[in-house]
Amino acid sequence: MEITKELAMLNLLIRPTSVLRAAASAVLAAGVAASMQACATPAPEAGSSAASPTTSAPTTDSGATGNVPSPTGGSGSEGGSQAGSADPILRGERQVVLRPVGSFESILAVDAKGRLNLTDGDTDKSLFVLLPAGGNKYQIRTAKAYNGGEPDCMGLRDNGSAPATVVAAACDSSRAGQLFAIKKTQEKSQGRPTYTIGGEGKVYLRAVDGQGLTAQRVGEGDAGEGLTFDFVDNGVAPAGPGE
Repeated sequence: MEITKELAMLNLLIRPTSVLRAAASAVLAAGVAASMQACATPAPEAGSSAASPTTSAPTTDSGATGNVPSPTGGSGSEGGSQAGSADPILRGERQVVLRPVGSFESILAVDAKGRLNLTDGDTDKSLFVLLPAGGNKYQIRTAKAYNGGEPDCMGLRDNGSAPATVVAAACDSSRAGQLFAIKKTQEKSQGRPTYTIGGEGKVYLRAVDGQGLTAQRVGEGDAGEGLTFDFVDNGVAPAGPGE
């Protein structure tokens, strides 16, 4: 009987110790689990936000450009402005073909007789340079020299009662017959400015199919047929004598 009481007392003393050990084990297990979870979750890098999505497009280079249209150039200038002209043709810097407006596929060229006339064929004598001569006047010089000489200039030939003609001769800016007034009109031909070409004695160059090129006065009521020309650019003018 005494032994049974002692065992009961010993059991009461041991039970709280086992309970404490179980509780301690539970706390330790919870701590280990929490530690393992903390190690398994990577820490975000410094300066970054794991929960911040990108919401804007990448910034483009401020120097980048899109399809920028090439500025396009080319504005007509008034004939006769000469030194102040913005048109290289009227500064004598370009070689040109003289094309009568309205003429059927014809241009001006020096023919076998040395006369400036209409032609509808290929020729190497159809390129000219418009040389400023002062006083709003120009010389019309051939772009090339022929027969081993120097380039020629166009000049008026008086034919008496018949209309004057235009012929090639040695260049001489002191001869009034070689000086022409080139005036811009309000009309355009294939996008190019058009001009009248006037000579000494108030005559104008006139090109009419079937009649050729003449220089004659223009009277009142004249229809103005064949009086306008455009200049077709054919590149840089070759250097002339002494240039």
